[in-house]
Amino acid sequence: MSTIERLEEIDLNITSRCNIGCSHCLFAAGPEKDDNLSLGEIESVLEDGRKLGAEEVHISGGEPTIRRDLEDVLRVADSNGYFVRLQTNMWAFTPEMLPLIAETTDEVLTSLDGLEASHDLIRKPGSFQRTTNSIDRLLDAGVRVVVITAVQRKNYQDIPKLVEFLSDKGVNAHFLFSVTPLGRATQEDVVSVTEWEKLVEKLYETYKAKDLSTDVVCELHHLRGDESFTFNGAECRLYTRNHAIVLPDGRVYPCSMFVTTDKFLGNIREESFEEIWSNSPVWSFYDNRINDPSCDNCKLIALCKGGCPGYSYLLTGDIAKHDPRCELGMYPVCPSWKLNLRKATLSCSTWRVMKR
Repeated sequence: MSTIERLEEIDLNITSRCNIGCSHCLFAAGPEKDDNLSLGEIESVLEDGRKLGAEEVHISGGEPTIRRDLEDVLRVADSNGYFVRLQTNMWAFTPEMLPLIAETTDEVLTSLDGLEASHDLIRKPGSFQRTTNSIDRLLDAGVRVVVITAVQRKNYQDIPKLVEFLSDKGVNAHFLFSVTPLGRATQEDVVSVTEWEKLVEKLYETYKAKDLSTDVVCELHHLRGDESFTFNGAECRLYTRNHAIVLPDGRVYPCSMFVTTDKFLGNIREESFEEIWSNSPVWSFYDNRINDPSCDNCKLIALCKGGCPGYSYLLTGDIAKHDPRCELGMYPVCPSWKLNLRKATLSCSTWRVMKR
């Protein structure tokens, strides 16, 4: 049975070039890359997105601030009536950019992957100070700032102090996710289920009773439960079709878990975004639900529904197989599910779980 909703958000990756090249980058972006969406292609996607119902655009890369026409990109997004989110590593960010950002951008996303030593190890020497200085300028200018942390073995021990540091700084939200072994990240970078669970529990116990201005939001990984557990989880975005990803080479995907595969819906350089999203024959691949006989006797199947189709496909080659991350007494959840530790609210969308 169809659960299709309207398109809500577009992740628009406008360049594959980057001035840093992080060790865990999902898109393996770097200075040697040269794929860029043209301004005309960006404008066409944004116009089509509005026709399909999208209200939010997440402008990312690579690193979008290295584009000379960034001002044009932001003004096109703003003029189309989107809630505009700009994701930048802050390396090329200057105080002179503040008026443009304040005028055209509703929210700036940036990354701090640990305290200074671990962040600079993962990213680039000197980037921690550049990023924190820019965060201060943005907050002083009244711009919403969301910090994203890719939790991995290199920075795992830093996380509690980093959360405290950013909460004291007054960022609007701090989002923590566990690195997925895609792009340049490897399985050796990934923290274990137990480590992640301990981290989330520690943060929850620390902040549940505090009156914070910062929303601390974590990816879930797994949920524990038995047959009496009645949590009503969010539907997979493959089936709701409410989130689109457009890559710098024009390919369109419905989920980040598949961007390293050949399962793209179409390419905006060959047909319109509206046509791709509405009529791509590749939707028939994504419409396959997990249907694994090994799940038949599991007491959690009504909740789990087999886990994440993305992990199933990446780790087994079959989108209909159960999620290999499954463990006894626990079930794996979509990497898009977020838990707001302060409010104890849960959603499959980062912006839905934060206050604005």
